[in-house]
Amino acid sequence: MLEKFLIDYINDLYNKQNINMKPEQQNLYTKMQYYELLKPVIDVVNTYKDYSLEEMRSILFQKSGIEEKVTDFIYNKEMIPGMVCSYGTQKYKETIVIGNKQEVTLDQNDHTVSALEKMTEDTIFDLASVTKLFTSLGILKLVESNLIKIDDEICKYAPQFKNLKGVNIFDLLSFRVPLRTTGRVDRVASKEEGEKILFNIEIDNDSNNNRPYTDMGAMVLKYVIESVSGMSLYNYIDGNILKKLNLTDTHVKIPNYKLDRVASTNLDAKYYKDGNVLVTKEATKGIVYDPKAQIMGQQDGDLSGHAELFSTANDMTVLAQGIINGQILNDKYVAYMAKNRTGKKYVIDNKNQYIQYLGYLCYSKHPNLGDSELFHAMSGRSFASAGWTGTQLTVDPINHLYLFMAGNRSHNRMTFIDPVQREKVKEDKNGKKTITLPDGTTRIDATRFAWDRDEVVVHPALKLSIQYKMLEDIYELMNEKVEANEKIRYLNKSNNYSKI
Repeated sequence: MLEKFLIDYINDLYNKQNINMKPEQQNLYTKMQYYELLKPVIDVVNTYKDYSLEEMRSILFQKSGIEEKVTDFIYNKEMIPGMVCSYGTQKYKETIVIGNKQEVTLDQNDHTVSALEKMTEDTIFDLASVTKLFTSLGILKLVESNLIKIDDEICKYAPQFKNLKGVNIFDLLSFRVPLRTTGRVDRVASKEEGEKILFNIEIDNDSNNNRPYTDMGAMVLKYVIESVSGMSLYNYIDGNILKKLNLTDTHVKIPNYKLDRVASTNLDAKYYKDGNVLVTKEATKGIVYDPKAQIMGQQDGDLSGHAELFSTANDMTVLAQGIINGQILNDKYVAYMAKNRTGKKYVIDNKNQYIQYLGYLCYSKHPNLGDSELFHAMSGRSFASAGWTGTQLTVDPINHLYLFMAGNRSHNRMTFIDPVQREKVKEDKNGKKTITLPDGTTRIDATRFAWDRDEVVVHPALKLSIQYKMLEDIYELMNEKVEANEKIRYLNKSNNYSKI
């Protein structure tokens, strides 16, 4: 019976992965890969028949090797100081907590000193670009409420963007129109100067939009939400998402009494072609890492739309479950989120090349797994969001699976090394990469974090979630069979009594 169940289950997942997908996004996870992923579940059920559901999950967890991989990632390779990762199904959440939320800080003389703080399950993280998900949900909520239309022009609600005539909400929500500014918002001294630059944003007619992902669309959409709702973006998100799901640890400005729970994102370094090294020193606890978000008013509680929110793994998994359960948007609008709006294949020198596959301010499946923020085994309505600071969210509304990984990769690490300088990177026997800077100091190279994170944490955790879901479904099937047998026995027993 279980072998047939396995085959049917594989076929179901295989078909679900293709929903919403363009041809080059289809069949990315093969039936053999699904078989290799799910056969261990059948083996565990057959081998440990008398074990509880919790005991079988524990066996699958141990067999996955995820604990060893994450430990090596953090303590041997030191790719990231620490992390909290929560993943699972509608019925079960598993959380890994490991490493440190802070390693060093600056003393009063601006010198780096040791200041070790352990990671905890309630650590608060800078979400960085995962914030865009809230902006996307906010826009779609207005559409669902018939307060705006997706093809309405931006200028209808935010006329200050006078150079965006002809550009509509869909264009920015889906990254379909390239934008440019005449100055850099992250290099001005005040919000007023930043808004002056932002309000003069225009279509970049010189761009081929081959790398469509940008912060700017979300920053513009903030003003649409505020104009239509009559409230600040944060207050709108607070009323329509945070309070609805009781997300009490999600903030723009961290309350003072929670600052000791915040993971540090400060003191990362970038090594440029000309030999200059820039060290981030402004992102102290409670101050958002993104300089645009700093300038646009994060410390005043002003949410800019592209970054700026802080949250915990618990709040973000509740958000994921809320999306899956239809507590924020109905299924129709959730389905829109994951559909690719930008990605396409083209050929150069007989090799397939791809433009980024993006949905509504989130990622859709990229045909190359190494370039995909979304794991190929997930359903076609899944979407992912990722942040520079070390965050990653995956939501699968069809299979009812989710993952939120939160780390502090931008703390005390190299986050950018120009290719010219990469020959200076050294790797030890544990795979830890370091580089010596012009001042003689040595730093850990975390520039490959996003790729290594997927291989070590995201994919294994999502594989476990798929296995746990199948295990739950098997248990439900077995219980239904037991209940049916008991009912038959009861009826037979009743019939026998009636003959006496």
